[in-house]
Amino acid sequence: LCSFLLFIILHMRLPTIINSFLHGLLGNKRNFASLASSLSTQLQNPRPIYALDLRNHGENTHDWRPSMSYSEMARDVLAFMDKVNEMNKSTTTTGNNIEKAVLVGHSMGGKVAQSLALMHPERVAGLVVLDIAPVRYYSDRDEKGGGGDGSGWTAVEEIVRSVAKIDLGRGDYTTKRDVDAVLRQGMLEDPALRAFVLTNLEQIRTTEENEVPLRWKIHWDGIVNQLDRIAGFDVHDQVMDDSAAEDTESIVPPTNLQYEGDVFFIHGGASRFVRHSYISTIASFFPNHMLTTIRGVGHWVHAEAPDDTIALLKRYLDR
Repeated sequence: LCSFLLFIILHMRLPTIINSFLHGLLGNKRNFASLASSLSTQLQNPRPIYALDLRNHGENTHDWRPSMSYSEMARDVLAFMDKVNEMNKSTTTTGNNIEKAVLVGHSMGGKVAQSLALMHPERVAGLVVLDIAPVRYYSDRDEKGGGGDGSGWTAVEEIVRSVAKIDLGRGDYTTKRDVDAVLRQGMLEDPALRAFVLTNLEQIRTTEENEVPLRWKIHWDGIVNQLDRIAGFDVHDQVMDDSAAEDTESIVPPTNLQYEGDVFFIHGGASRFVRHSYISTIASFFPNHMLTTIRGVGHWVHAEAPDDTIALLKRYLDR
Protein backbone atom coordinates (compact mmCIF):
# COMPACT_ATOMS: atom_id res chain seq x y z
CA LEU A 1 0.00 0.00 0.00
CA CYS A 2 1.16 3.49 -0.71
CA SER A 3 1.68 5.97 2.07
CA PHE A 4 1.45 9.36 0.47
CA LEU A 5 3.28 12.49 1.49
CA LEU A 6 3.38 16.05 0.27
CA PHE A 7 5.89 18.33 2.00
CA ILE A 8 5.68 22.07 1.41
CA ILE A 9 8.31 24.66 2.22
CA LEU A 10 6.84 28.12 1.84
CA HIS A 11 9.24 30.93 0.96
CA MET A 12 8.44 34.37 2.33
CA ARG A 13 9.83 37.80 1.60
CA LEU A 14 11.61 37.67 4.95
CA PRO A 15 14.24 35.01 5.77
CA THR A 16 11.61 33.01 7.69
CA ILE A 17 10.46 29.86 5.86
CA ILE A 18 7.38 27.81 6.72
CA ASN A 19 7.48 24.02 6.26
CA SER A 20 4.25 22.08 5.84
CA PHE A 21 3.49 18.38 5.37
CA LEU A 22 0.54 17.10 3.37
CA HIS A 23 -0.08 13.36 3.41
CA GLY A 24 -1.96 11.41 0.76
CA LEU A 25 -4.30 8.46 0.36
CA LEU A 26 -5.12 6.76 3.69
CA GLY A 27 -2.63 8.98 5.49
CA ASN A 28 -3.05 11.87 7.87
CA LYS A 29 -1.05 14.79 9.15
CA ARG A 30 0.35 12.83 12.10
CA ASN A 31 2.07 10.19 9.95
CA PHE A 32 5.18 12.26 9.32
CA ALA A 33 5.85 13.94 12.66
CA SER A 34 9.17 12.12 13.15
CA LEU A 35 10.47 12.90 9.65
CA ALA A 36 9.45 16.55 9.92
CA SER A 37 11.04 16.89 13.34
CA SER A 38 14.33 15.35 12.23
CA LEU A 39 14.53 17.41 9.05
CA SER A 40 13.73 20.66 10.85
CA THR A 41 16.71 20.21 13.19
CA GLN A 42 19.13 19.47 10.35
CA LEU A 43 18.30 22.26 7.91
CA GLN A 44 20.63 25.25 8.00
CA ASN A 45 17.85 27.75 8.69
CA PRO A 46 15.24 27.19 11.47
CA ARG A 47 11.77 26.79 9.98
CA PRO A 48 8.32 26.33 11.56
CA ILE A 49 6.40 23.30 10.26
CA TYR A 50 2.71 22.84 9.49
CA ALA A 51 1.06 19.43 9.08
CA LEU A 52 -2.13 19.34 7.01
CA ASP A 53 -4.81 16.82 6.11
CA LEU A 54 -5.78 16.45 2.46
CA ARG A 55 -9.43 16.40 1.50
CA ASN A 56 -11.45 13.37 2.68
CA HIS A 57 -8.84 12.54 5.34
CA GLY A 58 -8.06 13.27 8.96
CA GLU A 59 -9.59 16.30 10.65
CA ASN A 60 -11.60 17.20 7.54
CA THR A 61 -14.52 15.05 8.71
CA HIS A 62 -16.76 18.14 8.66
CA ASP A 63 -16.05 18.76 4.99
CA TRP A 64 -16.09 15.54 2.97
CA ARG A 65 -15.81 16.15 -0.78
CA PRO A 66 -17.19 14.04 -3.67
CA SER A 67 -14.23 14.75 -5.96
CA MET A 68 -10.46 14.24 -5.55
CA SER A 69 -8.79 15.30 -8.78
CA TYR A 70 -5.17 16.38 -8.60
CA SER A 71 -6.11 19.82 -9.90
CA GLU A 72 -8.56 20.26 -7.04
CA MET A 73 -6.11 19.02 -4.41
CA ALA A 74 -3.42 21.29 -5.85
CA ARG A 75 -5.79 24.22 -5.48
CA ASP A 76 -6.39 23.15 -1.88
CA VAL A 77 -2.63 23.48 -1.26
CA LEU A 78 -2.58 26.87 -2.94
CA ALA A 79 -5.54 27.98 -0.81
CA PHE A 80 -3.60 26.98 2.30
CA MET A 81 -0.65 29.07 1.20
CA ASP A 82 -2.93 32.05 0.62
CA LYS A 83 -4.69 31.55 3.96
CA VAL A 84 -1.39 31.56 5.86
CA ASN A 85 -0.45 34.67 3.90
CA GLU A 86 -3.65 36.41 5.03
CA MET A 87 -3.03 35.36 8.63
CA ASN A 88 0.49 36.76 8.50
CA LYS A 89 -0.73 40.08 7.13
CA SER A 90 -3.35 40.41 9.86
CA THR A 91 -1.00 39.56 12.75
CA THR A 92 2.22 41.30 11.68
CA THR A 93 3.20 44.73 10.48
CA THR A 94 5.99 43.48 8.21
CA GLY A 95 3.71 42.22 5.45
CA ASN A 96 5.04 38.65 5.25
CA ASN A 97 4.01 37.16 1.94
CA ILE A 98 4.15 33.51 0.89
CA GLU A 99 5.08 33.90 -2.74
CA LYS A 100 6.55 30.48 -3.49
CA ALA A 101 6.83 26.99 -2.03
CA VAL A 102 9.24 24.10 -2.35
CA LEU A 103 7.04 21.03 -2.69
CA VAL A 104 8.13 17.55 -1.65
CA GLY A 105 5.56 14.86 -2.35
CA HIS A 106 5.41 11.09 -2.03
CA SER A 107 3.19 9.00 -4.34
CA MET A 108 -0.26 10.62 -4.57
CA GLY A 109 1.12 13.65 -2.77
CA GLY A 110 3.85 13.73 -5.39
CA LYS A 111 1.23 13.93 -8.11
CA VAL A 112 -0.48 16.77 -6.27
CA ALA A 113 2.85 18.59 -6.09
CA GLN A 114 3.55 18.02 -9.79
CA SER A 115 0.08 19.22 -10.78
CA LEU A 116 0.48 22.40 -8.72
CA ALA A 117 3.92 23.08 -10.22
CA LEU A 118 2.50 22.76 -13.74
CA MET A 119 -0.59 24.83 -12.95
CA HIS A 120 1.17 27.63 -11.09
CA PRO A 121 4.93 27.48 -11.71
CA GLU A 122 5.24 31.05 -10.43
CA ARG A 123 4.26 29.79 -6.95
CA VAL A 124 6.69 26.85 -6.82
CA ALA A 125 10.35 27.41 -5.94
CA GLY A 126 11.35 23.77 -6.25
CA LEU A 127 10.01 20.24 -6.39
CA VAL A 128 11.03 16.89 -4.88
CA VAL A 129 9.01 13.83 -5.92
CA LEU A 130 9.28 10.56 -4.00
CA ASP A 131 8.69 7.42 -6.07
CA ILE A 132 5.89 8.46 -8.40
CA ALA A 133 5.62 9.60 -12.03
CA PRO A 134 3.06 11.85 -13.75
CA VAL A 135 1.43 8.85 -15.46
CA ARG A 136 -1.60 6.60 -15.09
CA TYR A 137 -1.19 3.38 -13.12
CA TYR A 138 -3.26 0.32 -13.95
CA SER A 139 -4.78 -2.45 -11.86
CA ASP A 140 -5.55 -5.98 -13.02
CA ARG A 141 -9.17 -4.99 -13.59
CA ASP A 142 -8.25 -2.27 -16.12
CA GLU A 143 -8.79 -3.58 -19.65
CA LYS A 144 -6.67 -0.80 -21.16
CA GLY A 145 -3.83 -1.65 -18.80
CA GLY A 146 -3.55 -5.14 -20.23
CA GLY A 147 -4.03 -6.82 -16.87
CA GLY A 148 -2.12 -4.38 -14.70
CA ASP A 149 1.25 -2.68 -15.02
CA GLY A 150 3.07 -4.42 -12.18
CA SER A 151 3.45 -1.18 -10.21
CA GLY A 152 1.50 -2.31 -7.18
CA TRP A 153 -1.59 -0.22 -7.90
CA THR A 154 -3.69 -3.41 -7.99
CA ALA A 155 -2.89 -4.03 -4.32
CA VAL A 156 -3.73 -0.42 -3.46
CA GLU A 157 -7.18 -0.69 -5.03
CA GLU A 158 -7.90 -4.06 -3.41
CA ILE A 159 -6.95 -2.82 0.04
CA VAL A 160 -9.00 0.36 -0.23
CA ARG A 161 -12.07 -1.50 -1.49
CA SER A 162 -11.69 -4.19 1.16
CA VAL A 163 -11.33 -1.89 4.16
CA ALA A 164 -14.11 0.38 2.89
CA LYS A 165 -16.56 -2.53 3.25
CA ILE A 166 -16.12 -2.63 7.04
CA ASP A 167 -19.33 -1.14 8.44
CA LEU A 168 -18.67 -0.09 12.01
CA GLY A 169 -22.39 0.19 12.62
CA ARG A 170 -23.20 -3.41 11.64
CA GLY A 171 -20.51 -5.34 13.47
CA ASP A 172 -19.59 -6.00 17.06
CA TYR A 173 -16.80 -3.44 17.03
CA THR A 174 -15.92 -1.72 20.29
CA THR A 175 -12.13 -1.27 20.01
CA LYS A 176 -9.46 -0.95 17.36
CA ARG A 177 -8.42 -4.52 18.19
CA ASP A 178 -11.78 -5.77 16.93
CA VAL A 179 -11.25 -4.10 13.56
CA ASP A 180 -7.61 -5.19 13.49
CA ALA A 181 -8.72 -8.82 13.90
CA VAL A 182 -11.05 -8.53 10.91
CA LEU A 183 -8.31 -6.98 8.77
CA ARG A 184 -5.85 -9.70 9.82
CA GLN A 185 -8.29 -12.42 8.74
CA GLY A 186 -8.72 -10.67 5.39
CA MET A 187 -6.00 -9.50 3.04
CA LEU A 188 -3.97 -7.34 5.45
CA GLU A 189 -1.60 -9.84 7.02
CA ASP A 190 1.20 -7.29 7.35
CA PRO A 191 0.96 -5.82 10.89
CA ALA A 192 2.69 -2.57 9.84
CA LEU A 193 0.18 -2.10 7.03
CA ARG A 194 -2.74 -2.75 9.36
CA ALA A 195 -1.34 -0.27 11.86
CA PHE A 196 -1.09 2.32 9.09
CA VAL A 197 -4.71 1.78 8.01
CA LEU A 198 -5.90 1.91 11.62
CA THR A 199 -4.45 5.39 12.09
CA ASN A 200 -7.65 6.43 10.32
CA LEU A 201 -9.81 4.84 13.04
CA GLU A 202 -10.66 6.91 16.10
CA GLN A 203 -11.82 5.61 19.47
CA ILE A 204 -14.52 7.92 20.81
CA ARG A 205 -16.27 8.24 24.15
CA THR A 206 -19.99 7.60 24.12
CA THR A 207 -22.71 7.57 26.76
CA GLU A 208 -25.33 6.06 24.48
CA GLU A 209 -25.76 2.30 24.78
CA ASN A 210 -26.31 1.73 21.05
CA GLU A 211 -23.74 4.23 19.80
CA VAL A 212 -20.62 2.81 18.13
CA PRO A 213 -17.48 3.89 20.06
CA LEU A 214 -15.41 4.00 16.86
CA ARG A 215 -15.28 6.43 13.96
CA TRP A 216 -13.42 6.47 10.65
CA LYS A 217 -11.52 9.69 9.99
CA ILE A 218 -11.58 9.04 6.28
CA HIS A 219 -14.27 9.32 3.61
CA TRP A 220 -14.21 5.76 2.28
CA ASP A 221 -17.08 6.14 -0.20
CA GLY A 222 -15.58 9.28 -1.68
CA ILE A 223 -12.15 7.68 -2.05
CA VAL A 224 -13.47 4.45 -3.58
CA ASN A 225 -15.45 6.47 -6.11
CA GLN A 226 -12.33 8.46 -7.03
CA LEU A 227 -9.81 5.61 -7.38
CA ASP A 228 -9.74 5.93 -11.15
CA ARG A 229 -8.87 9.64 -10.90
CA ILE A 230 -6.23 8.95 -8.25
CA ALA A 231 -4.64 6.33 -10.50
CA GLY A 232 -4.33 8.89 -13.29
CA PHE A 233 -2.90 12.40 -13.53
CA ASP A 234 -4.56 15.71 -14.34
CA VAL A 235 -3.59 19.37 -14.61
CA HIS A 236 -5.97 22.33 -14.96
CA ASP A 237 -8.83 19.80 -14.68
CA GLN A 238 -7.67 18.07 -17.86
CA VAL A 239 -6.51 14.47 -18.03
CA MET A 240 -2.80 14.24 -18.82
CA ASP A 241 -2.40 10.47 -19.01
CA ASP A 242 -2.93 7.98 -21.83
CA SER A 243 -6.56 7.33 -20.86
CA ALA A 244 -7.35 10.52 -22.81
CA ALA A 245 -5.53 9.39 -25.96
CA GLU A 246 -8.75 8.71 -27.86
CA ASP A 247 -10.02 12.22 -27.12
CA THR A 248 -7.16 14.49 -28.16
CA GLU A 249 -9.11 17.63 -27.30
CA SER A 250 -9.20 16.67 -23.61
CA ILE A 251 -5.44 16.71 -23.15
CA VAL A 252 -3.15 19.72 -23.34
CA PRO A 253 0.09 19.00 -25.24
CA PRO A 254 2.90 18.48 -22.70
CA THR A 255 5.04 21.09 -24.49
CA ASN A 256 2.51 23.71 -23.33
CA LEU A 257 2.80 22.54 -19.74
CA GLN A 258 6.26 22.66 -18.26
CA TYR A 259 7.79 23.52 -14.95
CA GLU A 260 11.34 24.72 -15.60
CA GLY A 261 12.52 24.82 -12.00
CA ASP A 262 14.80 22.20 -10.42
CA VAL A 263 12.98 18.91 -9.88
CA PHE A 264 14.46 16.03 -7.87
CA PHE A 265 12.93 12.55 -8.29
CA ILE A 266 13.86 10.02 -5.58
CA HIS A 267 13.08 6.44 -6.56
CA GLY A 268 12.94 3.32 -4.39
CA GLY A 269 15.19 0.71 -5.97
CA ALA A 270 12.80 -2.15 -5.19
CA SER A 271 9.73 -0.23 -6.34
CA ARG A 272 8.12 -0.34 -9.77
CA PHE A 273 6.34 3.02 -9.62
CA VAL A 274 9.06 4.85 -11.56
CA ARG A 275 10.13 2.96 -14.68
CA HIS A 276 12.56 3.75 -17.45
CA SER A 277 9.62 4.01 -19.87
CA TYR A 278 8.24 6.93 -17.82
CA ILE A 279 11.37 9.09 -18.13
CA SER A 280 10.30 10.68 -21.41
CA THR A 281 7.00 11.78 -19.86
CA ILE A 282 8.80 13.14 -16.81
CA ALA A 283 11.21 15.06 -19.05
CA SER A 284 8.37 16.53 -21.12
CA PHE A 285 6.84 18.13 -18.03
CA PHE A 286 10.04 18.78 -16.08
CA PRO A 287 13.02 19.44 -18.40
CA ASN A 288 15.34 20.28 -15.47
CA HIS A 289 14.89 17.08 -13.50
CA MET A 290 17.33 14.72 -11.83
CA LEU A 291 16.60 11.14 -10.75
CA THR A 292 18.33 9.25 -7.96
CA THR A 293 17.65 5.80 -6.52
CA ILE A 294 17.79 4.59 -2.93
CA ARG A 295 18.78 0.96 -3.32
CA GLY A 296 16.98 -1.84 -1.54
CA VAL A 297 13.86 0.10 -0.55
CA GLY A 298 10.36 -0.07 -1.92
CA HIS A 299 7.70 2.51 -2.60
CA TRP A 300 7.73 3.85 0.96
CA VAL A 301 11.14 5.42 0.56
CA HIS A 302 10.67 7.91 3.41
CA ALA A 303 9.54 5.17 5.82
CA GLU A 304 12.00 2.45 4.79
CA ALA A 305 15.04 4.71 4.50
CA PRO A 306 14.29 7.82 6.59
CA ASP A 307 17.93 8.79 7.12
CA ASP A 308 18.74 8.58 3.41
CA THR A 309 15.57 10.47 2.53
CA ILE A 310 16.30 13.23 5.03
CA ALA A 311 19.89 13.52 3.79
CA LEU A 312 18.71 13.91 0.19
CA LEU A 313 16.02 16.41 1.15
CA LYS A 314 18.52 18.41 3.18
CA ARG A 315 20.97 18.45 0.28
CA TYR A 316 18.29 19.73 -2.08
CA LEU A 317 16.83 22.30 0.32
CA ASP A 318 20.20 23.67 1.48
CA ARG A 319 21.67 23.85 -2.02
